[in-house]
Amino acid sequence: MIKRIREEMSEEGLEVFVLSDSENILWATGEELSGYIFITRDRVEGVLPRFYRYEDLSLFDDVSFGFKRSDYEELLDGKISELSGMESAIDEENEKIEEELSAEVSDMIMMMRKVKTEDEVEKIRKACEITDKALKDLRKDLFTGLTEWEAVGRLKQFYIDREVQEAFITNEGESLVQRNSLRPHRGPESEVVEEDDLVIVDTGARYKNYCADVTRTYCENPSEEQKQLFEDVKEVQEEMINMMEDGRPIAEVKQKELDMFEEKGYDIEKNVLYYSHSIGVVAHESPTITHESEEDFREGMVVTIEPGLHVEALGGVRIEDTVLVKENGAERLSKASREL
Repeated sequence: MIKRIREEMSEEGLEVFVLSDSENILWATGEELSGYIFITRDRVEGVLPRFYRYEDLSLFDDVSFGFKRSDYEELLDGKISELSGMESAIDEENEKIEEELSAEVSDMIMMMRKVKTEDEVEKIRKACEITDKALKDLRKDLFTGLTEWEAVGRLKQFYIDREVQEAFITNEGESLVQRNSLRPHRGPESEVVEEDDLVIVDTGARYKNYCADVTRTYCENPSEEQKQLFEDVKEVQEEMINMMEDGRPIAEVKQKELDMFEEKGYDIEKNVLYYSHSIGVVAHESPTITHESEEDFREGMVVTIEPGLHVEALGGVRIEDTVLVKENGAERLSKASREL
């Protein structure tokens, strides 16, 4: 990624780019680090906390370690003095670096992160494969007397056994198993999952730093009303994915979801509670898939498409897939069965 950043710096006429946002640092280096990284045309230098002293930092040409606040002040002063007069930018607001290095705040890294490389796509694809298997493994036993807590534990153990993390750790969350839920992100409860419950399972693996996000809704003995709710969400998701392609306005796809649900007789204010989103080194990235977005889908974007309905007396249905935008369409990277 450093090579890509340097190419973009050249396009922007920049001689120095400073990374200080931990997500951007992860994306750029492949390492979970905090601190400051200074990228120039020929060097990568870091000012990092001392607890990284024994990490593999071979990517860096030079690293200085801080311990106390005064250490960071002194180290940053020295770095700013070295780079003074060079055309500089930083990835987030930082009064000291903005003023003393004359660095402008830039969204360059975020814009780069929106469109994935082939290597990034393959890592997300692998994360989806693991997630699909986790869902299949849980589904066979979900209605055998498990509580929500136990079901969430099954998902955790599945990932542990494969030596991968859960994707939602990047959002300080965890996989969700919710029976008859009217609140999209509540924690697990102790009641046993029953055969006539609508159960939302929202989960994702994190493979080599890249996340999957997949949701399925299950019911062992659904009523006609539950079946209809499920089929309505499934139909809307299918239509949304079919619309996606390079250059398609994001707002059109989200608006299609809202329009279709309204045509089916649902109350948008009461029954539609969330948006879809992009995905990458964290589970929720930019852009958000909203009906007010001013962005277009671009080839190489990886996003979730997750229409859902929450209806009193019935519960919730959400069907979510991780989807790659292509030149003339879209590819569903997650392939778990979309059946009740």
